[in-house]
Amino acid sequence: MSTSRPRALRIILSASTVLLALACASSPVLPVANNEECFREVVHTLADDDMEGRGIGTRGLEAAGRYLEQLYRQLDLEAVASQERAPTYYQTFLATTGVTAGAGNRLRWQRDPDPSPHTVEFGEAFRPFGFSSSGAFEGDVVFVGYGIVAEPLGYDDYAQVDVSGKIALAMRYEPGEADPSSPFDGKRPSRFSDLRYKALKAREAGAAALIFVSPPGDEDDRLPRINRSDSVSDAGIPVVQVERDIVERWFESAAMDFGALYTAIDADYQPRSRLLPGLRVSGETHIQTSQTSLDNIIGLLPGRGDLAEETVVVGAHFDHLGFGGACSLAPDRSDVHNGADDNASGVAVMVCGVANAIERISALDGARRTLVVIGFSGEESGLLGSNHYVRNPVRPIDNTVAMVNLDMVGRLRDQQLHAMGADSSPDWRSILEPIAKRHDFNLAAGGDGYGPSDQMSFYAAGVPVVHLFTGSHSQYHTPEDDIENINYEGGARITRFLSDSLMALLYGEQRLTYQSSSHGPMMAGDSRGFGAYLGSVPDYADMMSREGGVLLSSVRHGGPADQAGIAGGDRIIEMAGTPIHNLHDMTFVLRDHRPGQIIEIVLVRQGTPKIVRATLGQRGKTRQQAPAGENARGHDG
Repeated sequence: MSTSRPRALRIILSASTVLLALACASSPVLPVANNEECFREVVHTLADDDMEGRGIGTRGLEAAGRYLEQLYRQLDLEAVASQERAPTYYQTFLATTGVTAGAGNRLRWQRDPDPSPHTVEFGEAFRPFGFSSSGAFEGDVVFVGYGIVAEPLGYDDYAQVDVSGKIALAMRYEPGEADPSSPFDGKRPSRFSDLRYKALKAREAGAAALIFVSPPGDEDDRLPRINRSDSVSDAGIPVVQVERDIVERWFESAAMDFGALYTAIDADYQPRSRLLPGLRVSGETHIQTSQTSLDNIIGLLPGRGDLAEETVVVGAHFDHLGFGGACSLAPDRSDVHNGADDNASGVAVMVCGVANAIERISALDGARRTLVVIGFSGEESGLLGSNHYVRNPVRPIDNTVAMVNLDMVGRLRDQQLHAMGADSSPDWRSILEPIAKRHDFNLAAGGDGYGPSDQMSFYAAGVPVVHLFTGSHSQYHTPEDDIENINYEGGARITRFLSDSLMALLYGEQRLTYQSSSHGPMMAGDSRGFGAYLGSVPDYADMMSREGGVLLSSVRHGGPADQAGIAGGDRIIEMAGTPIHNLHDMTFVLRDHRPGQIIEIVLVRQGTPKIVRATLGQRGKTRQQAPAGENARGHDG
């Protein structure tokens, strides 16, 4: 390849201009001579409202991919060639990315001895949740209050009623939401109000289905949306929501006062579960998965030296949440989620840092190792793009010597830069610490390579990884993660840090040594509950299926799962007597147990069931709390 590189002049300023320019086949131009200007313009372009939050199914995500392609062309990064197709920057894959409501959703109710059923209209008076199972159900109706089982609080809505084979009817939220002295919380929803958690408890109690209703007086009686990007793992039973006026009719027909029961529960925090005599409900839910074509955007800078067969990968995901959905922490809002920090900032550092490095490489007549630059798609849906790449690499994974991931690097504070995953190789610190000192960063380096971002796919495949990160913040996964909150000078400094790091990796004499670290992650997930820890790593690509159980990609070295003999490739189907349908079930079981407890785990290994006993460990302190999924006031499905 040519060693001369064009110097950039200026860049297109807004996404609306980008979209117009893309239609006209013109090319944006990066101001690579100025790191801060380069960083600013890429962030502003990707985080513009016209990019529609770069959510799956939006034209903005497609525009962002085309924008990356044009930037790669400007930098003279090579497209990927194969025997089957012409060179292209696009690695296209089909992903199961969500659910839609099928054609067979119905709900009816009737009172004994009245033989005529009343039809509840789908879409207007009832709707299933996206995590509902598909199937028919019929039975008597049992009101179970809020549908909560909170053993630490001595509260159990199922203790005095039998719902086996019946329909459980539960209110959303939890008792005492406006009471600061509530045993639940009173200031914010507790884990017991999670809709999936309630579905698990109804399923464990033997309910044939679960119907949710908004409490009396709640102004928000909207039915759940079923977003295409919502989680596809199902709850194991049909789960629907019915409009409150329908439910009020059910109580009236049974000579009961719905409002009085609600008020009494909130007054003294005592369950008032009971059968609604003579009421029968029947119905059917039909939830079908949806598939979407997604693209990783890949460019190559081939090596020219004796180590050209070795590969360094630098990557950042360019997708975000679109207009919200199941992963938003502002679930009641459908505003555009621009994701300026998550992850326009990471893409900006990746592109501008590569541009900076290429200028230096040109003066050295080429790099020794090959550089692969990847914009990942589908990260927010479960690391889909990086999982696909690791399974279908453009350069052999066995010869990939390092992977640098940029995710949320736009909020530098107190000079603190995290290099998470640095324990994936004993060589990372000797490379990164001198560079951090040169750029006046306080570098926090450590942790294994597992964590909720794309480096995990590579670490699980045996590649030394590092995830650069500037810390969590309250705007994470909300519409407020926007350009006015970005530290542009900090982004420019991290751009220079990345450039120096890439130069060290591309020219270093020795390849990094992979280490299966026994150290826990620097950034853990949701810490609510007792904090029990198993040390298992789910296969995120499998999470988008409805096969059931949780398939593991690997386990943390030395963790409880590893010590119990659990391994990557195992599918966990039961924990502590609770059938595991999905990762949510597994998370809830861990929340309900304490570190040090011994639980029995049923798994399937190569088609054969196996029972092991694991002593749960203590989860480390969290630096970022992961979204809890369908939550107390969310209308995601």
